[in-house]
Amino acid sequence: MLEEMKQFIQDEDGASAAEYAILVAFIAVAVAAAVQLFNLGNIFSLVSTKVQTIINNAG
Repeated sequence: MLEEMKQFIQDEDGASAAEYAILVAFIAVAVAAAVQLFNLGNIFSLVSTKVQTIINNAG
């Protein structure tokens, strides 16, 4: 049993996909935390409104 555990830990087949999935999850959490911490949701809304106003006034 112990030998099988060692082999499982040392086996790197498919490790890349799992590592990428964990990395993507950490990035998603970091982005969500940054949006919440720096109130970026409000900034995106403000920029969107300004762009829409510019487009409406141009036409």
